[in-house]
Amino acid sequence: MFSRRTVTVWESHRALCRRWTDEIAGAAAGRIVLQHKEEFCRSTSGTRASSGLLGSGAFIRFKSLKAVCTVSAGGGRNYGSYNTALHQLPNGQGGNTYSVRPQQITYVVPGIEDFNPSNIVSFLRSVDDLEDMDLLEVAWEEMSSEKLVFPENLAKVIYSETSPIECYTVHRMLSNNQIYFRCKQQGLNPTYEPRPPSQVKELLQKHLADEKARKLLLSYVAAVKAALQCPQGEKPAASTWSEDDYFHTRTEALKSYVLKPQKDPTHKKYAEEVLETLNLTKNPVIALNLLIGMGVFPLHVNVDLVKMKDQLEFTKDHLAAVEHFLNSPQDDPDMGTRKDLTALKVYTIDSEDTDEIDDGLSATRLADGRIKVWVHVADPTRWLPHDHILTREAEARGTSIYLPDGTVPMFPMELAAGVMSLKQGTECCAVSVSVVLHEDGSIAEYAVMNSTVRPTYRLSYDNVTELLLMEVPEEPELYLLAEAATMRANWRHSQGAITAQVPETDVKVTNADSPDPTIELTVKDQSTPAMQLVAEMMIMCGEAIASIGEENRLSLPYRGQAQTDYGSRELSNVPDGPCRAFATRRLLGAVDMSSTRKMAHASLGLPGYVQFTSPIRRYGDLIAHYQVKAFLRGDVPPYNSGSVEAKTALANVRSKEARRLQSSAVRYWTLAYFQRQPKGKIYEAVVLQFMKDRQASIFLVDVAFKCSVMLTSSVSVGSEILVAIHESDPRKDVLTLKHLSNL
Repeated sequence: MFSRRTVTVWESHRALCRRWTDEIAGAAAGRIVLQHKEEFCRSTSGTRASSGLLGSGAFIRFKSLKAVCTVSAGGGRNYGSYNTALHQLPNGQGGNTYSVRPQQITYVVPGIEDFNPSNIVSFLRSVDDLEDMDLLEVAWEEMSSEKLVFPENLAKVIYSETSPIECYTVHRMLSNNQIYFRCKQQGLNPTYEPRPPSQVKELLQKHLADEKARKLLLSYVAAVKAALQCPQGEKPAASTWSEDDYFHTRTEALKSYVLKPQKDPTHKKYAEEVLETLNLTKNPVIALNLLIGMGVFPLHVNVDLVKMKDQLEFTKDHLAAVEHFLNSPQDDPDMGTRKDLTALKVYTIDSEDTDEIDDGLSATRLADGRIKVWVHVADPTRWLPHDHILTREAEARGTSIYLPDGTVPMFPMELAAGVMSLKQGTECCAVSVSVVLHEDGSIAEYAVMNSTVRPTYRLSYDNVTELLLMEVPEEPELYLLAEAATMRANWRHSQGAITAQVPETDVKVTNADSPDPTIELTVKDQSTPAMQLVAEMMIMCGEAIASIGEENRLSLPYRGQAQTDYGSRELSNVPDGPCRAFATRRLLGAVDMSSTRKMAHASLGLPGYVQFTSPIRRYGDLIAHYQVKAFLRGDVPPYNSGSVEAKTALANVRSKEARRLQSSAVRYWTLAYFQRQPKGKIYEAVVLQFMKDRQASIFLVDVAFKCSVMLTSSVSVGSEILVAIHESDPRKDVLTLKHLSNL
């Protein structure tokens, strides 16, 4: 049984000379190639090896710390183990004590009874001077006929000496290079056997291949390090990393590791090799930051969009279909029934930066005093049959996606913003829904028809709001539309409709791929007269289409919502404004879908509803158009109820994904905007609800942004407070605010 001794470690793995390459790791007694397992080497002191006793002052190497040490007086805590102490070395290392079991000892340097610590540095330098891996090949050639060899045998052949330095040098070479000799027996008395020539040849070839791969990896890592040192704006172009095949492979592996971490095990291996060589954590987030630092991705890359790149880019087949369409558009299948409404004054009202114009409005007062309104909707089905390749792609996308830095359209923009849109001053094909209102705002009459319109004005919401406030006599139709919208709103509220509108953050970004993009943040007020006018007309159109569909037994994507107790105790004490609006939204029931009948929609206050007014932007609306258009022609609709239900369900899933992308992008760029603001900038906020402990959800009034803060004093829901920005990091999705005071 081994007696317990205290082992003094004279050099740790961090005490290596700086000139040792990064292939070499840690043992103070010598270099250990990381990819090789450490082998046990025997002591030439037969009595120690056989008896299991290590005398005080013996010079040994052990596995766990990869260090050399001497045995000194004392004993370990655990029976059968040694305590090892890392004493203070010239470079400042040392001071820790470790318990080491006998089986962790890999080598006892022969011929040393009482090693002097002051000789450790000169000993290791002598080993460095002697070490020459090529000498192992010489020894192998001379001893290849031997069955078993010992380290001292090799020391005698290589150096003609078996002193401690020569023996330890051989031990280290055998540990680092296992091409020529294989450890036959491990332990304190290890033995080796020369490998056969065929095996040596195979291992040499593998070694050369590994060395070549290692050099390529190191050259790539050197280029990465150089790129990381470049400031933003001076990074290598992304294409630089594809000019060389090896660089391209490694860069693509890093991208795959970030975008599809579970997909390709080879890419994962390559990426983690790069991260390990750079001493970075093997983590997709770290890899993303690395790619940004390399210039492969821009500083503000939207990773979600990059992940969906293949889904969001139109293929060559799609673009070819667009080209064919523009050169040879199909004949209008509804030419014979299209009604000429070009004499009507048509207003198209949307955001200033909207390119897909898919609805317009007209109004007139009838002789009996009632108001007749037309909602003219773009007619993409006039251009594309339901089974066209671009229609199938629209189904796969489900919706257009609107982001702060651009739009991902449902149809190629050459069509969506071209012949499909209701462009000012141009004769356009449309599907027009006419509605005559009762005095109370309910629908008295309705009809749907194929039409031709010529939009008169292309107006923004701000333009319309200004015109309504100015009461310009030249635009009586616009005021009729506003009157009709007020009547509709009053009627819907009498039917139980719920208003839960809050201002929204509107972020616009230009030059998003540059290190310093322009970020414009404004607040979109959903309650302006123009917004209310358009919303009421779109809702009215949806009600009319639901009624037409039910009367004619059409399969359509009908939408409904069950009644909820909006007067519950949960809302009774909630203040008006953002607090009540957000609380009401939390109480709204889920939307129900049916493909066979209309359903009451509680929050809209309608007996039935079908979304119909955005067929260029929403696939669900496009389904309704194909069904209604077939009915108007007297044809069998292209989709039965089961198909409508399945296609609508898919469209709803895509819509949810789009909303998630939009919400995530708006939050990212809002945090990037906050990051640019002076630290400590103060904002007014309203407390929406309490979350946990002293944390509360708040609404920043000036920027219409919902976030959270840790409260420092007592407040109640609806309280107005002042907060200051403490930290904003869009990449980490971190926004930290400080509660300053109550208002």
